[in-house]
Amino acid sequence: MVIKHLSELLQIKELDERTEAIRRGFSSFTDSVDVTGCEKEALIILVNLTFPKKAVKDVLDKKHAKATLKDEYHLNECIKQVEWFHTHNLKYPDIRVSKQRLIAKPIVPQRQVLSSADCSPTLGWSNNSAKINLAKLFVCYFYWQGRLVCLANIFCGGIPKEWLSAFKALGVSAKSLNVISAQVQLRLPQSELPSYVDKYSTQVLMPYHDSYTSITPVVSHGLQVELQQAASRREGRYTHLNYNRPGAVSELVAGLGGKVRCLNYPPKISDNKSNFHESMLTRLEHGQSLFDQYALLRNEFPNALDKLVDNYAELAVKQRRQAKVASLKQVRHSLSAWLAPLIEGRKAVEEHDVDIKAGLLNQDGIEWQLLNHPDSDWESLLPLLFSHLNFMLSNSNKTRKYAYHPDLMKPLKNQLLWILKQLSRGPAEVVDAKKLQRYLHLKNISVYDAQLLSNPYCFGLPSLTAVWGMMHNYQRKLNAMLGTTIRLTSFAWFIREFDYVKGTQLPEFAMQGRKESEFRRPGIIDKRNGDLVFDLVIHIDGYEDDLAKLDNSTTKLKACFPSRFAGGTMHGPSVNADYEWCKLYENEDLLYSILSRFPAYGKWVMPTKHSINSVRELTVLLENNASLCSVMAGYILLEKPKSRAGSIASLHSYGEPVIGLASCDSAIDIRLQGQLNFYRRAFWFLEAKEQFLLMKRI
Repeated sequence: MVIKHLSELLQIKELDERTEAIRRGFSSFTDSVDVTGCEKEALIILVNLTFPKKAVKDVLDKKHAKATLKDEYHLNECIKQVEWFHTHNLKYPDIRVSKQRLIAKPIVPQRQVLSSADCSPTLGWSNNSAKINLAKLFVCYFYWQGRLVCLANIFCGGIPKEWLSAFKALGVSAKSLNVISAQVQLRLPQSELPSYVDKYSTQVLMPYHDSYTSITPVVSHGLQVELQQAASRREGRYTHLNYNRPGAVSELVAGLGGKVRCLNYPPKISDNKSNFHESMLTRLEHGQSLFDQYALLRNEFPNALDKLVDNYAELAVKQRRQAKVASLKQVRHSLSAWLAPLIEGRKAVEEHDVDIKAGLLNQDGIEWQLLNHPDSDWESLLPLLFSHLNFMLSNSNKTRKYAYHPDLMKPLKNQLLWILKQLSRGPAEVVDAKKLQRYLHLKNISVYDAQLLSNPYCFGLPSLTAVWGMMHNYQRKLNAMLGTTIRLTSFAWFIREFDYVKGTQLPEFAMQGRKESEFRRPGIIDKRNGDLVFDLVIHIDGYEDDLAKLDNSTTKLKACFPSRFAGGTMHGPSVNADYEWCKLYENEDLLYSILSRFPAYGKWVMPTKHSINSVRELTVLLENNASLCSVMAGYILLEKPKSRAGSIASLHSYGEPVIGLASCDSAIDIRLQGQLNFYRRAFWFLEAKEQFLLMKRI
């Protein structure tokens, strides 16, 4: 990020262009300017920004700024707006929340998630939209002597001599400055949380000690600002959320014209869901290759090869290593997808699900050998397979330059060798099942109108806490019906289908207005919904007697199945389905034999070990790793839970939703990595501590 100095903007000669550049420089959704040495000019600009654009054509008008600072009423109105500064915006996204603000103490950063602890501490404003310009005097941020500050920060920390001189140049005495400073400090405490929960504030129940606490999620102004700034620099992929009354939401949203950007990383689920066995025979009959040639043409593969060819000279050593590892992983994913039809075809041939008639394949060709070669000797096919890969690369204009490239020969060969070694590996040794655990496999679960905006910053995957909440609800229902104390501790999640629902849902009719005397719809809040079909594998712990009860209660397992998920409607397959959609497993090997045959078009949502220390690191990781998705990963509490009026539980706390990373791995990747890796890596659990509630790898 390159920080511009105010003096650069002052050199622009054309008035309208200069004014627009200065206004953007002092807006919260773009990178702030450095005003060191230009304190007087910065003060003139800040004072003139308290008027609408039409009222002040030139924000450098010193005469107008001087007259404004002498206007006690106008200056007092600006000072009053400090009462509505916040670190977390209670009015986002529902502007009906009123007469409250939240200033939280700094939170402790958590290594694997991104929160306001990883951002510069900044304040936002939200209140009456008619007063929005008045707030800009004290809330607009800029760099001064290497620090990101606003005038409110400067007044609270003792006014430096440079700013004293700037105010004096505009006719404000030291005595008046002391009065202003005292009033600002009085209105800006170190921390302030509401004494009651507004009826329009969202509340979610989460575990706390041996009971529950109600949490009200609140968006961090600092994190939201840095995401908007990253979007303006075109770092990462974003989608827009539209707000019809942006001035009533916050100064930030008003500056964006109601178009708030959020990260847009949905899972990449293929639309091709044809029956594999039928499509395999059809391709053979038409003389087509069984290799998935499109896996080599998707942008991720050429991009990864380009990065391997590049020497990364502009990056630091650590970043160079991270970029290389990410590129090699992407190459491996693409080559696995390229081989996936043949790997599935081999399984089908071995199990006699497919009968390949003589003459459909050349028995000396690589495809025939991959389908019929002994498992233990797959590595011997490497030279033939590597030659065929380069042949296919040379047949496309998009990938021709990579065929037999000297810098790619070794990495491509090594990745193919790794895949062949994994395929040559025999089945894992059978381990005695643990008697005090079970796995519940829920198959082909459909959800309609699920919330895809998992938190205020992320669009794509539904919230991981929503999956955990559904699972916990299931646990409560089962224990109530069976009289047991079993625990559904963790889950693995496989998404088969993923579709967006177009349009915005209308809110339901309810009593509205100040006195709740009008029966009408509330204002529309832009939400993103979608339909999903997924499988869930749930790990179950419990006493032996309780698990025995569970083994004999298949009908009750289905009867207790929840009907809600992530705000949407959920149900199992139809009663006419010819398979068991709710099944218990005691043996891990038997379960894995089922899971390893999942279709190639779906994705496993896997935990990762990536640490995130800034928005910049997050966007770099997402851009370098095509399989990564941003996701809601839990809450960091802004206070210790306590009793609060309006809460739906005995305890309540305000919590900040955080951004985590999940890896969307294909079924073939999971199969290649083996059973042990799956049970170690695939399961999510909720880690509940005093300071946070986060979804993590088990």
